[in-house]
Amino acid sequence: MTRALPKPLPLDVPGGAIGRRLDRVDGPDKVTGHATYAVEYEVPNVAHAVLVTSSIAHGRVRRIDTSAALTVPGVLAVLTHESGGVKLKPVEAPFPEGTSGTALLPLQTDKIEQRGQVVAVVVAETLEQAQHGAVLIEPEYEEEPFIGTLEESLKSGRADLREPVEDEEYQRGEAEKAFAEAEIQLDLTYTTPQENHNPLEMHGTLAVWESETHLTVYEPSQWILAPKHTLAHHFGLDPEHVRVVSPYIGGGFGSKAATWSHLPLAALAAKIVKRPVKLSRTRAQMFAGVGYRPATVQKYKLGATRDGKITSISIQAETQAGMNGDFPEPVAGVTQMLYDVPNMAVSHELARTHAGEGIMMRAPGEASGSFALESAVDELAVAAGLDPLEVRLRNYAETDPKSGLPYSSKLLRECYRQGADLFGWERRTPEPGSMRDGDTLIGWGMATVTYPVYASAATARARIFDDGRAEIEAGSQDIGTGTYTILTQIAADGFGMEAGSVKVLLGDTNYPKNAYSGGSRTAASVGDVVMAASQGARQELALIAVQDEESPLHGLNPLDLDAREGRLFKRDEPSRGETFQDILTRAGRNHVEVYREVLPVGGDPKSLDQMMGAKNASTEADAAGYARHSFGAAFVEVRVDPDLMTPRVSRIVGVFDIGRVLNRKTAESQLIGGMIWGVGMALHEQTDVDPGTGLVLNADLAEYQLPVNADIGAVEVHVLDVPDPHASRLGARGAGELGIVGLAAAVANAVYHATGKRVRDLPITIDKLC
Repeated sequence: MTRALPKPLPLDVPGGAIGRRLDRVDGPDKVTGHATYAVEYEVPNVAHAVLVTSSIAHGRVRRIDTSAALTVPGVLAVLTHESGGVKLKPVEAPFPEGTSGTALLPLQTDKIEQRGQVVAVVVAETLEQAQHGAVLIEPEYEEEPFIGTLEESLKSGRADLREPVEDEEYQRGEAEKAFAEAEIQLDLTYTTPQENHNPLEMHGTLAVWESETHLTVYEPSQWILAPKHTLAHHFGLDPEHVRVVSPYIGGGFGSKAATWSHLPLAALAAKIVKRPVKLSRTRAQMFAGVGYRPATVQKYKLGATRDGKITSISIQAETQAGMNGDFPEPVAGVTQMLYDVPNMAVSHELARTHAGEGIMMRAPGEASGSFALESAVDELAVAAGLDPLEVRLRNYAETDPKSGLPYSSKLLRECYRQGADLFGWERRTPEPGSMRDGDTLIGWGMATVTYPVYASAATARARIFDDGRAEIEAGSQDIGTGTYTILTQIAADGFGMEAGSVKVLLGDTNYPKNAYSGGSRTAASVGDVVMAASQGARQELALIAVQDEESPLHGLNPLDLDAREGRLFKRDEPSRGETFQDILTRAGRNHVEVYREVLPVGGDPKSLDQMMGAKNASTEADAAGYARHSFGAAFVEVRVDPDLMTPRVSRIVGVFDIGRVLNRKTAESQLIGGMIWGVGMALHEQTDVDPGTGLVLNADLAEYQLPVNADIGAVEVHVLDVPDPHASRLGARGAGELGIVGLAAAVANAVYHATGKRVRDLPITIDKLC
């Protein structure tokens, strides 16, 4: 564990914006209210729409009385499945194969197939009038038996509700035989509950028909190409005639990477009333119509030697799904690659419910799966009488056990070493309940952190203007993670300018196309193309200068030129040069412009459109012959009152290997946010379902428990900052989802160390400790 870190690779660009703790460039607009979110746009003659959702989970609408709503002053229309002109062309495949979050289209039938399904839309002159009209809608239902939760689906014994997930099945070696021969045998079951997305900005759409064939929507989207193509499909439009605008997103966490029923309903309402329509979901409606993290049951059989070497792991995974979707919450992925285990078998089934469709939530699969894996490894440490960190080191994988490929970069041992030193892990005493502060029980737990590297094809346009400004256009998205800021830094170094002179334009399908902002892919994808485009624009200036007889750079090789602070100069003779403005002014041009396309490092040379439509254009085992992951180690201290058995997280230390750090401030912020979310996953979050109705009981931020400031003690984050040239040309890997992975297990392991009680069912609540 004393291996020296490799030296950072040189970055062959001028300047020094990359790596700085630059404040968010969009921060001032956000805190002063100048940042405009989707439903905040003001357009003339806008009408307002309100959704009416089902109060049953399964059945059909026998009758829906809209007469009272239509008498409300200002109500323009009430849309139901019985209305004319509401038919939409269905999407042939649900996400992730397509672009829609659900195959269940709204208002197409009287059937109710999930809780919170939309049964009517009221459109009015004002929001208050639409809300009044919605209250007066009186549906009559014919209710049918429903399955509200994963537990109910599994207990039902109904084969028609179970579906194998063939893509998630996996085997190597002989897991059953190795388990039977193992000296230590652990047969363990872990569960995680349904959790719901709760971004501060709720889902909503402003739809504007510019003509019968041209549609503009303002939609908070993690993938602006998704609503573009989905709406084009629904309404039979040319995709190039659908524009999506989404410059700011108030959090998405996966739910805004797909499209949901409110999107076509807003466009449909606008088409019917022939004016722009603004529609926003309520907080309660967010719990039924925009996906969730599926509940899981993970059955582990782990075999090991007496000295803690894992010889076999078998996983039987069961995850919640809706009646129409196929998102599986891939919980076994982290287990397949993290440790050197020769024998493994994975089976996975979907269990269908009337809860609607599951979808990605921060670190989908890895967050839930790492809870089970890292808890099981901790239980092995107890059974073997070994330190939990030592067990992980004894099972350290030098190459990827799944693919057999070498890692592009793996500094996990260094993460362990630094994290243990910073936390003071050597002072941990092994016996549960042996560490105290007065009467308070102290528990220390840890877990390994990992997340795969994803990257997609990317495009961008760069311009340098004759007034000293520069700009980047890219049809990507900033979902609140700091994308505007890191792209500004990358472009500044690529142009050879100060960051304050660069403007980055995102969130508009009129800009060059890019993939979705998910899987922590944006830094490694859009970052590369922004560097290529900005360097390309600078090179255009160099070509103009060396061909201009009046330029001090005339006749030089453009490759011998460098740039800094908006000035081109001869690299080995810095005094010989001139400003960008002088070059453009003398040439009689007000700007130079270049467009660039970049495929991910090691990606297949597919067409750009194919790469944009693929969920993962280039994954951890890529064509370059490397397995690519980010890694880290998390150490957690909990304090438990012995009388009340209330666990509190008092301290977290995380050390992470994310490749080159583009902005230490935003990277640390993302990792801290992820770790806090992991605490919420461990101790707070769960969606409660009424067994009598199938509806969500805690569909608000008062009852859906999330960690607040008082729940979080000291949080310390360190990043190694060693570039990975096989992850991206900049050497950067994403950080957004890494922080949550393993944290729930680290908390659970710390709770066990404090109390001697092993909780395998999240969240860890007082009743499970008493």
